[in-house]
Formats: sequence, C-alpha cells, structure tokens
Amino acid sequence: MKKVLIISYYFPPMGMGGVQRTAKFVKYLPDYGWKPFVLTVAPKQYLASDECLLRDVDNGHTRIFRTGVIITKEGNGRTKVVEFKTDNRRKFLSHVLQAFLIPDSKALWKRKALELAAKIIRGNNIELVYATAPPYTDFLIAKELKKTFGLPVVLDYRDSWIDCPNNFYATPLHKNIHVKMETSALKAANKVVTINSRIKELIREKYPFKAEEDFVIIPQGFDSEDFNVKDWLAKKNKMRFTYAGSFMNYYSPKYFLEGLSLLFKARPELKDKIEASFLGSFPNEYKSLIDEYRLSEAVNLLGYVEHSECVKYELSSDVLWMMINKTERSDLHSTGKLYEYFGAGKPILACVPDGVAKKSLMNYNAVKICEPDDSGAIAKAIGEYYDLYTSGKMPVPDKDVINKYDRQKLTGKLAGVFEDVLIKTQTDETAVPGEDKINLAHT
Repeated sequence: MKKVLIISYYFPPMGMGGVQRTAKFVKYLPDYGWKPFVLTVAPKQYLASDECLLRDVDNGHTRIFRTGVIITKEGNGRTKVVEFKTDNRRKFLSHVLQAFLIPDSKALWKRKALELAAKIIRGNNIELVYATAPPYTDFLIAKELKKTFGLPVVLDYRDSWIDCPNNFYATPLHKNIHVKMETSALKAANKVVTINSRIKELIREKYPFKAEEDFVIIPQGFDSEDFNVKDWLAKKNKMRFTYAGSFMNYYSPKYFLEGLSLLFKARPELKDKIEASFLGSFPNEYKSLIDEYRLSEAVNLLGYVEHSECVKYELSSDVLWMMINKTERSDLHSTGKLYEYFGAGKPILACVPDGVAKKSLMNYNAVKICEPDDSGAIAKAIGEYYDLYTSGKMPVPDKDVINKYDRQKLTGKLAGVFEDVLIKTQTDETAVPGEDKINLAHT
C-alpha cells in the first residue's frame, strides 16, 4: 500500500460531526490501496466521546499516533474523553483565545505535532501528506512538513478559513496575519479539496494564484454500512421528528419550537400525536423555551449519543429536521448532518437560507424547505407532514441523489486525488535534470 500521513486534530474518540469525515476516509482508504498514518492529539476535553467511531477506524491497516499523554482511563483501559458543556461564555472565550493564539486555539499543538510527524515520516516512508481543517493549524503543520521533507501536500477544507463566521479578528492586523498564513499554506498545497463549490469560489477569489485544476470538490456524505441496522428503536405511538446535532454557533431550535407551539395552538388534537427528539448538546438557554411554549410532553431531549445509536434514531424517525441560521456566510454551510439524513432516506424538513445546503436538497424529492426564522411556515410544514403521515402518503427520496454521497465512493475520489498528485510529483521530479531527490527512509 501507498502511505499517507493524515493530520487531523479532531479524530475519534472525539465525537460530533466534524470528526466523521476524516474517520470515514481513514476507514475506506485501505480499500483503494492507501495505508493511513493518522497524526492527532490525545484527547482530554471535548464536547463528546464516541467510541464507536474509534472502532470504525480499527481496520488493521491504520496506525494512529497521538501527541500528549492520555491521563484518564476507564477500568477496561479504553480512552475516556472528558466531556464539557458549552455555555453563554463560549463565544467570549473563543474571541479571547483567537486574539492571542493565531491561527486558532490549537496553535500550541504545532510544535509537538511537527516533532511526532517527523518521526512518522522517517520511520514509515510516507509518500504524501493530507491535512484537514479546521483547525487551520493542521494546514500550517502540513506546510512545514513539505518544506522539510519535500512531500506533496493535499489540503481539505471542511470550512472556509478567512470567511468562516466562527472566526474573530481582533484587529485588521490579526486578519492580515491569517491571510498570510493561508497564502503560505495554499502555495505549499499540490491539491486543495473543499466540501462545496462556494468555499472553492471564495478561495479562488482571494488567492488567484491557485488555478481551477488545483481544486477538487468532495462533499460531506454518509457511510452506507452505518445504516445496515436491523434492531431499530421502538417509538411511542406518535409521529417522530428528529434533529441530530448540537445547537451552537449558527444553529438554534428556537423557531422550530415556536412553530411546533403554533401548530398545537391551531390544532390542539395533535399535542399527543407528535414528538420532537433532539440528539446532541441542547443548551440551557433553549431548554427554557420548551417550558415557555408548553412543549414538555412533546419534546424528548436525549443528549449526545454515539453515532451508531444516532443512526438508529434517524431510521426510527418519520421526519428529520435540520436548520441553518441566517448569517453573513450561511451560504457556505453544507452541514454534515444533511448528508447523514440522506443516508437514512427519510423525509426532511429543512429550515435553511439560500446556499449550498439548499441546493443539495432541491432534487431530493422528500423535502419541505422554509426560511429558518419563519415559525409560521415551520408550523405549516409540520402539519402538512403529519397529514401525509396519517394518510400513508409520505414522499420518497430520489435514490440517485442519495447514492452520490456514499462515503466509500467519496473516499475513492480522494484516493484518486492522491494518485494524481503522486504521478504529477514524480513527473515533475524526472523533468528536472540533476535535482536532488529525498530518500525519506534515510532523512
């Protein structure tokens, strides 16, 4: 097998959606002749733990290297991630950290990561470096490794850098430093992967030295193996709407809850016939809305569950709900949960503004779309779905649309990117007479 070093700060047993893309690539890359060597961190605190995702990458072909020491262990010896909850201070603390740590709060990881990466490269004859961000520190690590070892680099944008709405620039100088860092990372990149076309367009606008052929779009997706579930979860004699994900940044349940309340006021007979289940972090500031709208009998808060359990809930639901708040850059977001919903093959209620997520939904067929802050439209859509449900006329999604987002197929596309980069690199080397070549085994 060819050997790729994968730089990913977020990796199982950390949980949540941002981890899944990399974990699934790692799972399936060996099917395409690539052995992954993962460089990550020994997790101490994160929003959620997900041991099932860690089992997913234990395929006998992957080697995982972690910086730091895992201090806390359960009796069975497995890594235990200490969970912590978000609160109203999270954004303030994030802004403080971003003012002092550039490009992000993982900047201090860079030195340790580079030291361990050098050992991995020297000991395993690595042929290519792949880095995924955020955190953007991962890109800077890849850039330094190319400078030191001459290895080709592929960068994967799971979100935009400069235009990401989560980023805070304390001064124009801070933003200029970020631009210079991104410029240097892109100049080092042999290929750039983005999750959607809008992120690619923004990069090309800001950095025209990157040509169209330097980019490949590999969207978010779902693992079809995850949905081969036989023991579905039993549910009450109610129609179930489910949201899988945490409420933070540009996600909020406010208008959905308000819409559900409006529906119950208009059609009180539905109060004991519809339930709304939420899987993931549900901040206290939103829990008060449940009481305010008198929805305690209809709302089911389950907290974070491992991905395998999340899939069971999705498959045992009648409609899957998603939302993206309107922000300055909401057009960029193609949230991972949308493509997981595709994998479940269920009708979707999508409360999204114009952008890439809405475009992805247009041909799905089994979808109702409304503005994220239009509680009246949300109430109407929930009621319409209930009527379809009781009449046995729920819409059926387009299987061709679903199949485009299968993680195994998407990993094949990534492996193709790796192959193209290696071939081009080797061609460029042979085209320069007398150029010294690095023997990685003896570097």
